[in-house]
Amino acid sequence: MAGAKAGKDKGAMAFIVTALLLTLVGAGAGLSVGALLQTAPEPEAKMAAPAPQSPAAEPKTAAAAAHGSAGGAHTNTAGEAPAEEEAAPIAVKAIPFPPVLTTLAAPKGKWIRVEGSILAALETDDNPELLAEKAGEQIFNYLHSVRLDQIEGPSGVLGLTDDLNEMLKVLSNGQVQGVLIHGLVVE
Repeated sequence: MAGAKAGKDKGAMAFIVTALLLTLVGAGAGLSVGALLQTAPEPEAKMAAPAPQSPAAEPKTAAAAAHGSAGGAHTNTAGEAPAEEEAAPIAVKAIPFPPVLTTLAAPKGKWIRVEGSILAALETDDNPELLAEKAGEQIFNYLHSVRLDQIEGPSGVLGLTDDLNEMLKVLSNGQVQGVLIHGLVVE
């Protein structure tokens, strides 16, 4: 009986030592990972830092802008080519287009319904609602020629959105800046 009790004490002692060693190894690993994370630069800091600009790409001051040529291009004093000016952001308004319902090119009998909005520039030549109507017609014509396998999956929907964006920008002479798809159903 004394031998059985001694065996239980050795087993319990081995368990306690093993648990203590595993706890110390886990704590050490946690501390080392924590130290690495504290010394690593934060991704947000990398993204928030402005990119260094070359002297030719510096923005114009109000006085320099007033003395610029009518075409907007200018040459600097070193005689270099004109700097590329960044396009100013265009103010847009989301205008819903009528729901588009049509059949797909393949397979036969498959229908598609798209609901969404166009992003039209606020300073458009046309009435924004008329622009949305025209966009709906163009989307109808495009979707009628699309096959189901072209729009399957997330990459297919992204490709559809890119195609619609490009098509509407070209056909509206830049008045439509993009398309927002609110709903897409294929039956």
